Amino acid sequence: QILHNVNILPKSRHLLTMADGVQVAGLFCRISDEQHEKLPFFLFGDFNFRLDTRELFEVSCYNTKLETITNSNNEVDKIRYREIGNDQKVILEVEKKSFNFADPNIFQANNGTSLLEYDKELGAFRDQVDEMEITFPPTYPYSEDVHHAKQYNTTRCPAWCDRILLSISAKHLMAMQENDENSIVYDNIGPNVCMGDHKPVFLSFRLPAGKGNPYACTCRCCVVQ
Repeated sequence: QILHNVNILPKSRHLLTMADGVQVAGLFCRISDEQHEKLPFFLFGDFNFRLDTRELFEVSCYNTKLETITNSNNEVDKIRYREIGNDQKVILEVEKKSFNFADPNIFQANNGTSLLEYDKELGAFRDQVDEMEITFPPTYPYSEDVHHAKQYNTTRCPAWCDRILLSISAKHLMAMQENDENSIVYDNIGPNVCMGDHKPVFLSFRLPAGKGNPYACTCRCCVVQ
């Protein structure tokens, strides 16, 4: 049962489940179906992506001793990483719906971007979709206490669940304006405000009118959010 909270990614994962139960692979297949005209597209929502926690644990708890606690059926109910030494401090303790890291700031320091190397679930689809650079902290699971808007719940390992994905052709259309480095913004909403257990994300960019159409007037542009 602890596997609910210890996600071990196989080397090749082809099916991912979105919050509404639609498989991403099946969705991509429908979008790219030959019977439909191929157009640029954007996908956004809660994809329920998780970090490769096996690798994360191995790196962040490298100088520890692993303890496993089993139940009467000899099933693992809890795992615990304890420091090797006199203090034997517990660095990490994980159960089915409990995730307690001794230093939770690891998910907030530098917006948690040092953990992006463990965000691997989109890798199998990189030839079909892309994404702007992530510079915001993991979007789930946040505390729903209005007084702790930036604090994570201890129910699951934080991860970037909420995403905006785009086709390769859509990314080509997103032209940055000359001398305007901030014309494309990919960020979360309400970083200092309680937004529920998820922090929504947004993508803002400038799209020249008629972009992609060689016969269109491109003297104007609009802002898309």
